[in-house]
Amino acid sequence: MSSSEAVLRERRGAALWLTLNRPDVLNGLDQDVLDGLSAGLDAAEADPDVRAVVVAAAGRAFCAGADLAYARALADADPPPGAASATNAFLHRVRTVLDRLEAFPRPVIAAVNGLAVGGGLELVLVCDVAIAARSARLGDGHAVYGQVPGGGASARLVRRLGLATAKHLMFTGTLFPAERFRGTDLLVDVVDDDDLVGAVDELVAVVAARSPLGLAAMKHLANAAVDTPQAVALTRELEVAALHERSADWREGIAAFAEKRTPVFPGSSR
Repeated sequence: MSSSEAVLRERRGAALWLTLNRPDVLNGLDQDVLDGLSAGLDAAEADPDVRAVVVAAAGRAFCAGADLAYARALADADPPPGAASATNAFLHRVRTVLDRLEAFPRPVIAAVNGLAVGGGLELVLVCDVAIAARSARLGDGHAVYGQVPGGGASARLVRRLGLATAKHLMFTGTLFPAERFRGTDLLVDVVDDDDLVGAVDELVAVVAARSPLGLAAMKHLANAAVDTPQAVALTRELEVAALHERSADWREGIAAFAEKRTPVFPGSSR
């Protein structure tokens, strides 16, 4: 399967949907999926009319983590002397793609259906906002097969859900219904299965009407604030706000307010 088959691309309004398309293996992560996600982000970055990216999945699972058959084949491969194992190289590739999703300068929304476990949960964690279908189940899962997270769960779960809850998810490997996480820092909403796409479309319509430069700046500031002393974060915010004040988006917002109309943001810095 090629990367373009493993991750399908579809424009829906102002969003580019990246749909994991390996339903026969519960959308397990392999090199083709990672390449497909990366190529999708390249396409979104190159198109200024794309105001958001949606990560979705085909079939009965969002993502069940790494494709274990693929991972086993990597583990059986003998690396050349002094080289990192193929498994380690794959985990570094996972880290690179997930980090890029987390830092992507436009909103990234997860539309979670079915299972999101292990690397699938880690994929949800790097999205800015996640909406889940009511039938979805989420958990860490690494402990079930004696594995350790390699895609960021140990760090991001603690930040999203707190230390004790993160440890419980990691230590047990238990899958929980989406409703358990509604309103937490993991899922902003849980909707009926048939309403998932519509709920995501509605959210996209809202964020697409906002200043893309403003959203990119706020995303950068919010992500950085997690590991930054508050005084430093506040100073950085003022610096970014001063830069944003020079943009066409800032001027359009002020003009629209004065003229009592809806702003139309060009997404340009001048």
